[in-house]
Amino acid sequence: MNYLINKINLKMLAIIAFVLVAQSCTEDFEGLNQDQKLISDKDLQQDANDGGFLLPTMMNNIISTTTSEQTQQNLQAESYANYLEAPSNFIGNVNPTTYVTRGIWPGSWTVSTNGVMNNWVQMKKKGIDEKYPDLYAIALIIKVAAGHRLVDTFGPYPYTEYGLTAEPEWDSPEASYTAFFEDLDIAVASLQAAEAEDPARDDIRFKKWDRSSFQGNYPRWIKLANTLRLRLAIRLSEIDPQKARAEAEKAVDPANGGVIGEDEGSFSVKGAAKNPHFVMSNEWSDTRVSAAVITYLQGFGDPRLEAYALPATDPALNGAYRGIRPGVDRPTKTVYENYSKYNVLESDPMKIVDVAESYFLRAEGALRGWNMGGQTADFFYKEGIRVSFAANEVAGIDEYLESVSTQIAYVDPKRSDYNSPPLTDVTVKWNEGLSFEKKLEKIITQKWIAMFPEGTEAWSEFRRTGYPKLYPIMASKNPLLPQGTFIKRLTYPVAVVSSSQAAYDAAVAAHLGGRDDEDVTFYWMKDE
Repeated sequence: MNYLINKINLKMLAIIAFVLVAQSCTEDFEGLNQDQKLISDKDLQQDANDGGFLLPTMMNNIISTTTSEQTQQNLQAESYANYLEAPSNFIGNVNPTTYVTRGIWPGSWTVSTNGVMNNWVQMKKKGIDEKYPDLYAIALIIKVAAGHRLVDTFGPYPYTEYGLTAEPEWDSPEASYTAFFEDLDIAVASLQAAEAEDPARDDIRFKKWDRSSFQGNYPRWIKLANTLRLRLAIRLSEIDPQKARAEAEKAVDPANGGVIGEDEGSFSVKGAAKNPHFVMSNEWSDTRVSAAVITYLQGFGDPRLEAYALPATDPALNGAYRGIRPGVDRPTKTVYENYSKYNVLESDPMKIVDVAESYFLRAEGALRGWNMGGQTADFFYKEGIRVSFAANEVAGIDEYLESVSTQIAYVDPKRSDYNSPPLTDVTVKWNEGLSFEKKLEKIITQKWIAMFPEGTEAWSEFRRTGYPKLYPIMASKNPLLPQGTFIKRLTYPVAVVSSSQAAYDAAVAAHLGGRDDEDVTFYWMKDE
């Protein structure tokens, strides 16, 4: 891990050691983090360190930068988004990839709840919001980045009262979204005030704690906050179009700092160890590229394929690219472990918000008639693809934007009954004469390609829009979700239910129709 600190004294070394310990063990905590008293408050007050020392742990647990990512989202959302798929036969193939989630792998809840929410509570209780409002603003942005993933995954969640009462009420998804926007308001205002008062404050207070690609730069974090606002506004575009438009237009307003663009690049976080996808792919052979990534990108003639995937090494495939269909029967790992690997380096950071996402969000906003800065859906759509090509260091953008080729069929040499014709006739080339729905499919499909492999956001957008067209799983073990249907949410971890039974019962009754099941939709989700 690259700590950007000059002239570190012994007290700062103690602080850093504490943070490294916190990052390695935070996912084992079941309750609220306690002040471990390893260092004194006086030690922490040097250069506002008492306001910043928890931020690295929080950043590293939006998406886990350790192999805890496997049970946080690799074996759930990354599969549901048709990004990455396991060749391994976990728990006899009765697991979240085959739509059984109850009582299995609580990481989708615990990683961000323990690593982000618990540490935000510590900052709140220590009065960091009053003492260092700029550092607290960073915590709020991280809290929203992690919190909306939890809400989008489960539904009701104790976002507003978390850790502040003995028995916090679980908010409805609608109430959580309202709170997300309010937290982002506070964060942006605080960071803009800090910049206006002292443009060097981020270097002094925050840079040494920033483990992200934004390197302690407050204007970039403001753009991240606004990009999250735009993402969440688009999510509400059908369920609450008036609020969605207002929040989206606020997000892109230059007076509020703007959104992430090519100059800022993707928002990613670097952990202390190897990239977890690298470990899962190369050391454990537990993840491979999903079929849709190959069939879409090969069909479109998309040069990003080589940036995302490696040719299969299975002799039956003769060096071709081939992905695994999601949720298949896997009698042994050897059946599919030599299909295409994810092309990832052990030194790569974990991408949380792709640089191209804000362009596709603005493309959809413009398509809906919102003011996205005076440009058209066509403009933002093409810019999003161009920026993604540049970020992946591939050429051929002009030819690609004119492509009218389509997704190819999927052929599985191991199981012919897993073969599939193309799922859609969508093409890359923009056509202003198409219907709203066909243009929306283009935008979401290209956003899905650009965001690879960030599965939680891609799965959320699929549940919202039905795009891109994805392969259904082939071996569902959940009678509520027969073949041809798609999972809507994860069930709550057993330990969470037992420790918060009354709040859980009330939330399920009020906001999930009385059923904590994988086929239940909520709030912004599109019904099939």
